[in-house]
Amino acid sequence: MSNCQNCPQAGKHPFCGLGSQARAFLDANSTVVDYPRGASLFHEGTSSDSVYMLCSGRVKITASSSEGKTAILRIASAGDVVGLSAALNKTSYETSAEAIEPCKIRILQNRLLMQLLTQFGDASMAATSMIAQHYRAAFQEIRRIALPDSPAGRVARLILDWAESGRTMPASTITIPLTHEELASMTATTRETVTRTLSRFRREKLIATKGISLTILQPAQLRQLCAC
Repeated sequence: MSNCQNCPQAGKHPFCGLGSQARAFLDANSTVVDYPRGASLFHEGTSSDSVYMLCSGRVKITASSSEGKTAILRIASAGDVVGLSAALNKTSYETSAEAIEPCKIRILQNRLLMQLLTQFGDASMAATSMIAQHYRAAFQEIRRIALPDSPAGRVARLILDWAESGRTMPASTITIPLTHEELASMTATTRETVTRTLSRFRREKLIATKGISLTILQPAQLRQLCAC
């Protein structure tokens, strides 16, 4: 959807719930681009010039070490805004962003973002709410890595976190367009461990999988595994 006024996400997320004047501003001052799977939005350390508002699709947000090791921090989905922290802080992008499925993304230059926030109070509130959501995502990442006692617990916590976000599918079903290696990156373990863990979960009837869809069958048991 290239028109904010008629977007099916309207009212569901902070920047999708703007008033008509703010939405008209976005329509007039931003560009909507289709990104294929694997396309890069921006790279960590490069100059921040725009924010990216996801109209549809999902994007993985990653950070890299000086040795080249990459960690997936979170998955952004429709209604999210990526690059917002760098724009507000006037810094380089702290992370990299890559489409993990076909995406439609509205791109707004930073100078126009600041004009939007200055001119429309509801846009300022939306930015505050979005930053709060990103803080919560960071908290979930720390909890997922630090608190469970085992790799199985970390994988269970990741599955529960995604299900609880419940943005695009029923809460008991999620889609995982990530490789086992990428899932390992998000749970501080190895690809082999992720493969064994998911096989165990299926064998014990905790989950069921079909293609990239995963259905949670026993959420209470998953919570016991991650002690949360």
